[in-house]
Amino acid sequence: MQILISLDDYCKAYNLQIGVYSPLSYFVGSSDLISISKELKLKNGIFYPLPIYLPLRDPNLSGQVLGERVDLIYENTLVGFIEVSEVYEPDKDDLCINLFGTKDKNHPGVKYFLNEPNLFISGKPTILKAPDFTNEKYFMSPDQVKAEKSKRGFKTLAGFQTRNVPHRAHEHLQRTSLEICDGILIHPLVGWKKPGDFSKEAIVRAYKILIDNFYPKENVIFSLFYSPMFYAGPREALFHALVRKNFGCTHFIVGRDHAGVGDFYKLYEAHQIAYKFKHLLDI
Repeated sequence: MQILISLDDYCKAYNLQIGVYSPLSYFVGSSDLISISKELKLKNGIFYPLPIYLPLRDPNLSGQVLGERVDLIYENTLVGFIEVSEVYEPDKDDLCINLFGTKDKNHPGVKYFLNEPNLFISGKPTILKAPDFTNEKYFMSPDQVKAEKSKRGFKTLAGFQTRNVPHRAHEHLQRTSLEICDGILIHPLVGWKKPGDFSKEAIVRAYKILIDNFYPKENVIFSLFYSPMFYAGPREALFHALVRKNFGCTHFIVGRDHAGVGDFYKLYEAHQIAYKFKHLLDI
């Protein structure tokens, strides 16, 4: 049996396998999804701020995949498989209120989530063919970043999340972090983003100029982060910090309106939630 997956699904499945989303290694089921949305933790009590879910893109298969090992097909190619442990229909409106603080479709994360198929499946994916982006120049897995950190002798490493080209405030934050830490991981997100956000090519070109000409190159690790944006504001700040911890970061820079969009979140709300949950992140 086969199911079709999108590029975002493929990306998330691969990230689950290589430890990007640790301690999560599977697409969440209904109880995990509810627990994350209401309590920022998995059903087993482990802190986790945003769900990694898998939509069933062919609803006609809803009665056939449960308990089955199902092949994952991306662009007519077999890329892996998943053993399906649950098929369920989430309460999307309730989840939007808890995850995003709104169900307003003017919020790009809400619009994206509501436009997903109504049925989700749970299970641990096994990816047999890595996505093409793993062959790109600036792709690094968590293990590769940690190896580079060790190679350079860094004891401390700051993580910097961005979806934009750098500006002067970013440069100030990055230079300040280099006064505190041995190195910095500049880690732009280049997965799905809302229309109007900067392209991957623009971000890479801008950072290449900055790092090559103005930064102490030996203290900078530059890698692209392939994962969709949620635009979930404060929750996503926690998620981004957790992910960068998996890449070996000991510190993380929380932006002024981190992962925010429009006026859906208060200006320093991400800072406040980061302080609140700092003990659970240990970063």
